[in-house]
Amino acid sequence: RVMFGYRRYKRAVEHTPGVTKALAELAVLRAASMVGCEFCLDIGSEFARRSGLGAEQLLSLHDAHASGLFDSDQLLVIDLATGMSVTPGQVDDELMERVRARFGLKGTMELVQLIAWENARARMNLALDIGAEGFSAGKACALPYTAAGIDSMSITNRNLTSPASMRS
Repeated sequence: RVMFGYRRYKRAVEHTPGVTKALAELAVLRAASMVGCEFCLDIGSEFARRSGLGAEQLLSLHDAHASGLFDSDQLLVIDLATGMSVTPGQVDDELMERVRARFGLKGTMELVQLIAWENARARMNLALDIGAEGFSAGKACALPYTAAGIDSMSITNRNLTSPASMRS
């Protein structure tokens, strides 16, 4: 019964007509990288590749602003996913206003729900010790936040929308 509800909810959350598939996959992958779920990074990197994200982008996810590899919509989605996924959460009014202005209320709600869902799913996978399954074997795969040499507390109280904010 629980698994049936889980599957229905998953389908509903992952239906995002207000944002492109590529941006939805990027949001999920960024959230997974912040949480550090190996399974989510493995499969998420594959889905991101299928939606058009390149190997260099996958490997530059933690330095997205400085890399010059992401467009403004992608950077906005990365900032939102970062702010929602770091502990404690760091999503300010200015960031949400920029997201709403760009994606509208429907797209904003879809992104927020998708990122929140990935946070829950990734944390559940961590608790159940579900690891990588080889979806990205032999291919570029996004790194967990901690493996990129960044401590999650290092971005607390920083402006996530500034390119310099992710470096310390």
